[in-house]
Amino acid sequence: MSETTTTEARLGDPAPLGLAGLAMSLGLLSFHNTGLIKEAGLTGLTAATAVVFGGVVSLLMSMWEYRRGNTFNATFFGALSAFWLTTYWAHTGTAVDYKSTGLYFLGWTVIGVYLTLAALKTSGATLLTTAGLTVTWLFLALGQFQNSTDPDGLTKVGGWLGLVTAALAFYGSCAGVANETHGKPILPTWPR
Repeated sequence: MSETTTTEARLGDPAPLGLAGLAMSLGLLSFHNTGLIKEAGLTGLTAATAVVFGGVVSLLMSMWEYRRGNTFNATFFGALSAFWLTTYWAHTGTAVDYKSTGLYFLGWTVIGVYLTLAALKTSGATLLTTAGLTVTWLFLALGQFQNSTDPDGLTKVGGWLGLVTAALAFYGSCAGVANETHGKPILPTWPR
C-alpha cells in the first residue's frame, strides 16, 4: 500500500520584486524631478524602466499576490503598474497641460491615502513606503498646479520625497529577500 501525501507548493513572496520596481522607477523619475541629473539619456532610461520594471513586472507580481490572497499587495502593486504605464503613455502621446497633470497626480494621491490607511495593519517598512509615495504624489500634484508661479519648487520637493521613498522601497525589497532567504529576520521591517 502506498501513501499519498498532498502538499501545496510553497509560493514565494513577490513583494520584494515589486518594491525593487518601485524603487528603480521612482528613483530615476525623482533624479529628474530634483534636477540632480539633467542628461537627456536619463529620460529614455526612466521611461524604459517605468514601463518594464514599474509597469509590466508590477502587474505580474500583483497577480501573484492575488494568488497568494494578499489583497493589499495585489492592489498596491496593480495600482503602481497602472501608474507607471499611464504616466509613460501620457508623456508619449499628445502634450499634457499642467492642470490635467496636477489632477492626475491628485487622483494618485487619493489612492495613496487609502492604501496608507490600509498599510497601518502591515509592517512599518510598508507603511513608510506607502506614506512616502502618497506625499510624493501630493507634491508632484501641487507642483503641476503651481507651475505658472513656481515652476520648479514644489516638483523638486516631490523629487526629493521620491528619492527618500525610493530608498525606503529599496530597503523593503532588500529586507524581504534577505529575511526570506535566511528564513529569519535579518533586516527589521517593524511588524505591526
